[in-house]
Amino acid sequence: MYSRFGFNNSANGEEVEVVIVQPNIDPYNEKFTTAPSDQIDKMINLAKEKLTPTTDYLVFPETAIPEAHWEHEFQVLYVTDELKKLREISPNLKSIIGSSASVLYTPGMELRPTANEFKDGSGHYDNYNAAFQLDENDGVQIHHKSKLVLGVEKLPFIRSIPLMKKLSINLGGTSGGLGYSEHPEVFKAPNANSVIAPIICYESIYGEYVTEYSRKGANLFAIITNDGWWGDTPGYKQHLAYASLRAIENRRSIVRSANTGISAIINEKGEILEQTEWWEDDVISAKVKLNSKITFYADYGDYIGRIASLLAVLMIALTVVRKLNKTGKRLG
Repeated sequence: MYSRFGFNNSANGEEVEVVIVQPNIDPYNEKFTTAPSDQIDKMINLAKEKLTPTTDYLVFPETAIPEAHWEHEFQVLYVTDELKKLREISPNLKSIIGSSASVLYTPGMELRPTANEFKDGSGHYDNYNAAFQLDENDGVQIHHKSKLVLGVEKLPFIRSIPLMKKLSINLGGTSGGLGYSEHPEVFKAPNANSVIAPIICYESIYGEYVTEYSRKGANLFAIITNDGWWGDTPGYKQHLAYASLRAIENRRSIVRSANTGISAIINEKGEILEQTEWWEDDVISAKVKLNSKITFYADYGDYIGRIASLLAVLMIALTVVRKLNKTGKRLG
């Protein structure tokens, strides 16, 4: 049991050096009024405060790229060029960054239910809340958010009832009927053993979903989020607490980059080793351990909850039967 599952908190021992940026860009106002290049420059300058020649990863938050773009044009964006320049400081740098990206359907591609048609009828496209990894070889890997926020990113019956689109809630970020991935994707390093789970915001509250990253080989979790739309309420604190649960369940260290919220370093025990303050621009760095062991929870999921649900159904059924028996006896 001990060798199969990852109960040893230092199961691997290999470390990577990570820099996490919290730019603190107001998602309601500043994000749409400040020039995109200025926002990128702010994040790049924050990163430079902590980057070293041995930094392995740089993590930016959800929707950090402030302008809509085609996914296939990522290599020619201003931010991509600036990220490549950072390799003058950190030669082996891999950058993870959130973005609102669109995919253009080419001839022969199967249209997904979320596909949008151009107004002139010339083609189709899908919008995604995405995470990109740019590695030291200029390779790009992409994860499309799977677990969308209902009422913000995902609307029921939007195709059959167009009025639903008008009911979409704009919380200062990506909104509307977005496309999504059926399963999570991991980011692999071309010249190292690190495999990153790019967990976008709301995805981090789903325990069993997050275990899919572990089973796909992820040995470090990176949560990118934008908690600014909560305002100064318990919401952003609770969202951070979910990250500790995911760390415990999978025995994975977590690096968490929040645009406006709390960015943090969390170890395999779920302990927050370092964190930023609310509504402040900041940058933190740390060396975090990799762990590839598969935990019991990652293998079997919410078995306690399933057993409890089954028992609850059986108890309700037993109660109904007893009630009917008593009623029958009185009538007899």
